[in-house]
Amino acid sequence: MLERLLDLPGRELGLDAYLSDFESYFWQVDETWKLERQQTFREPDVPSWAALAEGDCAKALRLAEEMRPSIRAHQERLDERGITQHRIRIVEMPPSPYLWWELHILRIRAELGERITVLDAAGLRSLEETRELPEVLVLGDQAAYVIQYDRTGVLNGARKLTDPQIVRACREEIAALHRKGEDLLSYFSHEIAPLGPPVM
Repeated sequence: MLERLLDLPGRELGLDAYLSDFESYFWQVDETWKLERQQTFREPDVPSWAALAEGDCAKALRLAEEMRPSIRAHQERLDERGITQHRIRIVEMPPSPYLWWELHILRIRAELGERITVLDAAGLRSLEETRELPEVLVLGDQAAYVIQYDRTGVLNGARKLTDPQIVRACREEIAALHRKGEDLLSYFSHEIAPLGPPVM
């Protein structure tokens, strides 16, 4: 199913509509499943990413650590609601500067309770014979969002699919990839921590 998502019809949502729709459903579900495939994005509204883009990796990591209290507060709210977040991060080595930075953020998220695994892109070979998989976020049994970005890699909306069979298939396939992956904290310790800052 994941390899077919880009061909399936859905409700097109611009950025504001997507964020509003997501928020309206998010706190009603008991689990989420996210597949992250692309290796490079832009997050200009995140100070830590902006520092990375300016080539100041030390500042980027310092600002990333300053995000920990807000991430902890969000995780505590999730825990209170009984919501479990799962994420499978696909990686190509050596990591792009963005991925190097994001994995530091994900390490914080994993330390605080998000269930994150990492899978080498080679593990998707059978699913990517014609093109890469899209970015996908599944909210319980409510919806699957095919997340969309502009030409520069900035989030600009999503396509929402609500057919129960499609949503279920996406959830099951992302969960299977998640099980194949390595725990993020373990992966980080032997693949990312030894690396120096990326060449910008």
